[in-house]
Amino acid sequence: MGERHGRMLARLAEWGMNLAERLHDEALAAETPAEAAEAALAFQRVSRSVRQSLALEARLARDAHLREAADRAQADQKREQRRREVYRAAVSLVWNEVDPSEDEFPDWDLAAAAAAEALSQEEGFLARQMPELIEQIRESLGVDELEAEEGSGDAAPSDDPAPQNAPDAPPPGWTPADDPALAGLSPNARINARRGWPPSPCDEGWDDFFEARRDTG
Repeated sequence: MGERHGRMLARLAEWGMNLAERLHDEALAAETPAEAAEAALAFQRVSRSVRQSLALEARLARDAHLREAADRAQADQKREQRRREVYRAAVSLVWNEVDPSEDEFPDWDLAAAAAAEALSQEEGFLARQMPELIEQIRESLGVDELEAEEGSGDAAPSDDPAPQNAPDAPPPGWTPADDPALAGLSPNARINARRGWPPSPCDEGWDDFFEARRDTG
């Protein structure tokens, strides 16, 4: 409707301008003062009408510009809000599915922000559904490739030799009498021998300790 009103005002201003030019010529060509005064009065009225038409036309144009600016600001606000939502979703996606370290995915947060910003500049960004945007984020960040690399790294065999299990400790209730080969050793040496450990110089000190406890017991 605003465009239609603008076109009508433009036509009125054009017609009024043509009429004002004719009245101007009539006032100059008048043969009597009365004719000149009448033409001049008509010219003033038409001129005022032309000025009003031009003022209304300018006002309509200004109002239209303000509406467009308000619409752009509202669209920008919605776009920024949606961009933040996409960025937060991208951060959650990376943490939940990749859990990156600084070495394998440096500056991942900047990459997520850049991907969200690029999406926000595409046509139809606000009309697209969030799952569709998240899927495009996955492709932009290469989340699937990172997951595949993590999976292959977890499944890769280790070059380190398998740890050797330590010899089992004596079972509960075991005594030196259960093994005649250990009967001649001190209690501490028997335990070490049972475990497969080499003799220790400390065994001699413990021998005295066990002998003393046996004598006093």
